[in-house]
This record gives sequence, structure tokens and C-alpha cells, in this order.
Amino acid sequence: MDRRVTLIAVLVLLAATSGCGHHRKAHAAIAAYDDAVPTPASASAGRGAAIFAQQCAACHGAQGAGGRIGPSLTGERERKDLASVVAIIKDPEPPMPKLFPGELSAQDVEDLAAYIERL
Repeated sequence: MDRRVTLIAVLVLLAATSGCGHHRKAHAAIAAYDDAVPTPASASAGRGAAIFAQQCAACHGAQGAGGRIGPSLTGERERKDLASVVAIIKDPEPPMPKLFPGELSAQDVEDLAAYIERL
């Protein structure tokens, strides 16, 4: 788990520093993370990690282990399949905010769900 957390932190940091050389390194790191665990071809857990940091971490905790409002999402793949996670993100129950459509695109939702399935 610590290795995964470190990798996610590095990915978020690389994504935040978008200089020319840094941009290529961030994409390479995201691609390596995506190859680590199979997901649907259209989903990127690496991009989902960055979305999670921006949209979800305040409530679910930085590593998805639970936070002020949101429950833990670690081990979610054992409780829900990818389609179920996508459905919850698209049509959540309060107090979870409805970010799709609007702040999140359909691709963002797939990427976020792929990341959550890896927690």
C-alpha cells in the first residue's frame, strides 16, 4: 500500500508541474501506473488519481481511506465492480456532490472509477 501511495503522490506532483520535459515525464509515469493493473482500454487510473486528488480527497481522504465526510474507498473493488462505481459517481446519494455531467466528463468518471478500483 505504501508503494502505491508514493506512486500516486509522484503522479499528482508530476501532473501539477507541466513544463515541457516534466509534461513528458508525467505522461510516462501515468502510462506506467495504468499498465500495473488492468482496466478498460478507455480508462486511465493515472488520470483518475489526479481527479481524485482534486475532487474527492477532501471528503474521502488523500489515499481514499476515509475522511471528514466520505467513507473509506479502499478495497472498493471487493465490494463493487467497475460499472457500479461508475454509476455511483454519475448519480451519487447525498452528501456526495453530483459532479457529472458538469465538472466531470464521461472520460473523467471512467478514469476516476478505474483509480478507485485500485485503492
